[in-house]
Amino acid sequence: MTFRTKTIVGIALIEVVLLMVLVFSAMSFLKQSNEKQLIQRANSTATMFAHAAKDAVLSTDIATLEDLSRDFMQLEDVHYVKIVRHDEVLACAGDMELLERTMNVDQNLGSVDDGVFDTRVNITSGGIQYGYVDMGFGTSAISAMLDSAKRSIVGIASIEVVLVAIFSFVLGTYLTKSLVRLTRATHILREKGPGFQLNDNSKDEFGELSKSFDLMSLQLKQSYEDLKTARQEAEHACESKGRFLASMSHEIRTPMNGVLGILSLLEETKLSKEQQQLVTTATQSGSFLLSVINDILDFTRMESNTLRLEHQPFELKTCIEDVVDSFGPSAKAKDLILHSYIEGDVPSLVEGDVPSLVEGDVNRVRQILHNLIGNALKFTQEGSITVKVSAIPASNQQTTITCSVIDTGIGIEQSAMEYLFDEFTMVDQTYSRTQEGSGLGLAICKRLCELMDGNIEVNSEPNQGSTFTFQITLNLAQSLTSNVEPSTHQMASALSGIRVLVAEDNKANQLVIKNMFLHAGIQIDLVENGVQAVEQVQEYSYDIVFMDISMPQMDGMTATQKIRALDDPTISTLPIVALTAHALTGDKEQFLKAGMSDYLSKPVRLSQLIEKIELFLVNEEKEPVEDTHSNKTLEPMDSTPAPVQNTCVEQNSHATETEPHHGEADLNLVDESILQQMIEDTSADVIPLLIDHYVEESKDRLSKIHESVAEQNGDQLEFESHTLGSSALALGNRQLSSLAREIEKLCLEGNVSEAFALEPQLQQLAQQSIDALLVRKDQGFETPSSSNI
Repeated sequence: MTFRTKTIVGIALIEVVLLMVLVFSAMSFLKQSNEKQLIQRANSTATMFAHAAKDAVLSTDIATLEDLSRDFMQLEDVHYVKIVRHDEVLACAGDMELLERTMNVDQNLGSVDDGVFDTRVNITSGGIQYGYVDMGFGTSAISAMLDSAKRSIVGIASIEVVLVAIFSFVLGTYLTKSLVRLTRATHILREKGPGFQLNDNSKDEFGELSKSFDLMSLQLKQSYEDLKTARQEAEHACESKGRFLASMSHEIRTPMNGVLGILSLLEETKLSKEQQQLVTTATQSGSFLLSVINDILDFTRMESNTLRLEHQPFELKTCIEDVVDSFGPSAKAKDLILHSYIEGDVPSLVEGDVPSLVEGDVNRVRQILHNLIGNALKFTQEGSITVKVSAIPASNQQTTITCSVIDTGIGIEQSAMEYLFDEFTMVDQTYSRTQEGSGLGLAICKRLCELMDGNIEVNSEPNQGSTFTFQITLNLAQSLTSNVEPSTHQMASALSGIRVLVAEDNKANQLVIKNMFLHAGIQIDLVENGVQAVEQVQEYSYDIVFMDISMPQMDGMTATQKIRALDDPTISTLPIVALTAHALTGDKEQFLKAGMSDYLSKPVRLSQLIEKIELFLVNEEKEPVEDTHSNKTLEPMDSTPAPVQNTCVEQNSHATETEPHHGEADLNLVDESILQQMIEDTSADVIPLLIDHYVEESKDRLSKIHESVAEQNGDQLEFESHTLGSSALALGNRQLSSLAREIEKLCLEGNVSEAFALEPQLQQLAQQSIDALLVRKDQGFETPSSSNI
């Protein structure tokens, strides 16, 4: 509603309210005055009649009373007269219907319901009442007069309302005329820019306001022109600066490359220890100077909008791993680790549908990662650095890559977040003086992410670490090429494109299985419990599921039953193979009854996994049957003979029933055949990593086993001993696995006290087994010349 409309309506409403008050007051006054006159007339007339009729009533002169009644009936508006003595009507005149009804004396016009105002006056003499006179007076004349007055007043009021509306419209229009002009001027100012003038010469307040508006418009116009001129000068200066920096950076790079080249050649010559140290320092300083120059070049290209991205296919995972591996020595020098991986190494966790081949600028992706990991390493003195990568399909031809670099360093204050990605900015100048840097790294990362249709953000707490997360959009490449040697994948050659889900809560087993599948070139996703497995098969498409049995939150059999109960037949009929350390008699029947397609007992081999995949996917027409070959234990790689069991059920039950839990002297603590098979299934390089992870996790399991015994918690002891036995067997600690299985079996059978009694023996054997495995690790591992897979 406009101000003009508000003014008109406001004035009109005020007038209407006042007029309504006046009309109601006038009508009330007329009614009250006429009512008072009627009452006075009725009382005086009835009193006069009573005095005139008193003698006739006392003498019972009926004739006189009747004559008197007829005379009074001649008066205006008198409807009836009745004279009563001792409840006997002596004389009456008027409307018979009114005379016959029961008379109720009216006090005011409001009590009149038949159009007749009834009144009564007593006939007294000497203080003694001898009778009374009833008289009725018509009220129609008064009602007609009041209705006529009401109509007249309403008519006059309506005319006044119309006049008030017209007056309000004229007055509102006049009062807001200058304001409307000012409003239109602001619209013109907004659309066409400052400079418009009202030129209002009136002397009132609106005139003063118009003059102030004109002055403001002129000043804004001048400011805009000055700002435009300053902007053009700044852009010209920025272009000149960019050209100068680019030219100087190139001029410095050329001799710098020569210096670094000569230093690298000098390092290859025979130098003293002091000379070698000087050359190393010069090389490091030169490399840092070259990185600063590169940052300046990138920044100047971005400022001048001349930076162009390349679009070439590259292997994303290889790119990520190469960058991460390049920081391995630096991390090792600072004793930085990630979870339970090798000390000094900075591995990455690549998870969730990350495509093998994408199209984009691989050098710029490396640059972003290099800057973020370098910063994390620079500001982290202890703890860990984690690189996590995932992908979400953006379309049929594109994918959105999300990468997080997580450190446990000094963190960033909240107040510094606003300018963190600004150029030439360091959040902590005091600390940064001990670290090298130009302050351009994060600014360049931000610009590169924007060029790749992405973004970068940070979450950080002081002294808690930081998480830098960037997203970029890359095109999917048209073709994929496997970089795995064919000889390593003779059994997996027919499994291209197959996607596998593995549900396994044990971290050591996760590492083993993941490396087996990756070594075979098979795509794998890992989840840690049955709940995640059920969710994962509904969210993503898988060809086969390998399911552990004992897992937290939901075990493998329950998860299998839930998957089988799903409505989607493509999910409910998925092949589900149990990966379990349970190998007692009747276990397989229990797994199949729960809906599992088949099972493998741990430790599993890559050949077993691939054979199960081929059984259910390549030869789908075959009924799932037990593959006795896949359940046999390979003979040791060396010349030491080893017994070969028929099936996994027989093997594990034999171990449970015949192997002494205390471990005999003639049995090795480390089964070399398992380690050699793992080398064939993965690679020799990954075995030390798996051993270190297993050792750290086993110590945690042993601690929890000790706590469960101290708390007399049989359920926890059963779960922890099962997990320990599974991972121990996977890494070759067969005796430890056997004893852990025996404790688990005792818990399952209800013999908890016996299981508690074996805990000290388990701790001793575990320490011996771990020490033996670490000794074997120090001896090193070599990849066999030919694969048995």
